[in-house]
Amino acid sequence: MFLPLLHIGNYNGPFLLAWNLDPLVTIGLIVSAVGYYWALRRVREAGRYEHPTWQVLCFYGGLLTIVLALLGPFDMYNDDVFTFHMIQHMILIQATAPLLLFGRPVQLALRAISPKDSGPVLRTILRPRGVRAVLTFLTNPIVAFFLFNGAIVLWHFPQFYDVALVNETVHVIEHMTFLGVALLYWWPMIDPIPRHHKMKRTWAVISVFFSMMISSNGLGAILTLADSVIYAPYLSNPNPFGWDAHSDQQMGGLLMWVAGGMIWLFVALGIIIRILQLENRKVEKQQEAWDALADSGEWDESPRPITTDPV
Repeated sequence: MFLPLLHIGNYNGPFLLAWNLDPLVTIGLIVSAVGYYWALRRVREAGRYEHPTWQVLCFYGGLLTIVLALLGPFDMYNDDVFTFHMIQHMILIQATAPLLLFGRPVQLALRAISPKDSGPVLRTILRPRGVRAVLTFLTNPIVAFFLFNGAIVLWHFPQFYDVALVNETVHVIEHMTFLGVALLYWWPMIDPIPRHHKMKRTWAVISVFFSMMISSNGLGAILTLADSVIYAPYLSNPNPFGWDAHSDQQMGGLLMWVAGGMIWLFVALGIIIRILQLENRKVEKQQEAWDALADSGEWDESPRPITTDPV
């Protein structure tokens, strides 16, 4: 079975065999996978912390989504098929970034370093005031929200998108930008470091809702309802599946609009369910404490309001 390991020129073979070994992506994946495994093994051997299996699966699942997006058929055909290019972006933004962060790689790396060394390492990295200021600014939830949605909208302007299609370096920068801003966007929602930038869940729901309106529904509707082809290179690039450029654009836009919007909607619903679960757990614990007081004979019959912390 022949696989086009090097992404050179046009590929005309079977869709499912359209894989490549881009050196930059492949090396990055290998380093990430080996580094994570080394840290995991070191932590377990030291007996300091048991990294949950689901977090390990999330991290390696995130790496697999990079393989799917950047080394598979979607990447091989993305210069000719708009729909596949949009699938790439959706994978990087809505799957890769949150899965990698759910793997808690930063926390795992810090635990892999001995306690006496982790402090000096962090101080060395974060000691420069400029570094701390930049990190604090970029991980601010509001800043991350605007960087995320702004980058997605900006790269879909024809002036930038068309250049990315014909210039491989710009194309790589585009994908790195999407993954980078997606990591910044999801960071405050998924147990971040530093802790003071952790986003409250109610604000996370609002952020997800507006991201759905901007990056999925808004852009998707524009692309789907446009009367003509927005990105000129697709008019001259032959579509290997025989789709005309306008229909291809409509399919890609509809995918962003409906499928992308549904993903954001499920994320928002998941956060809301989590909020309700935590609130219910707090009420149950409070009720148990009152029942214990009543059983001990120290119960005061005066009514006690049920209070909950902000989420």
